[in-house]
Amino acid sequence: MPVKIIKGVGIGMVAIALFFLFVYAFQWIWNMTIPDVFGFKAINYWQSLGLLAVSRILFGGFGFRWSNSEKGKFWRERMKMKMSNMSDEEKSEFKRRLWQKCND
Repeated sequence: MPVKIIKGVGIGMVAIALFFLFVYAFQWIWNMTIPDVFGFKAINYWQSLGLLAVSRILFGGFGFRWSNSEKGKFWRERMKMKMSNMSDEEKSEFKRRLWQKCND
């Protein structure tokens, strides 16, 4: 039992160290490129952590995925049923209209 605890603590410490290293690498890359290219100011460690958090919220969401949820399964099955009753021409027209709607 103590070996598992020691392994767990060790893995946790490595994960935390890698996280801090990732934030530092992000800060370094930002400070090496963005001020020269766009004229923005250099950032410190905490600002880089904040930028990573905001970008995760805006672009990555909070980890919720519809594909594995009950709601996602419901809509996927509903679409399969709808598509199974269509001819090939109707399917292609439906997909075309759907893509057109998404691109507008």
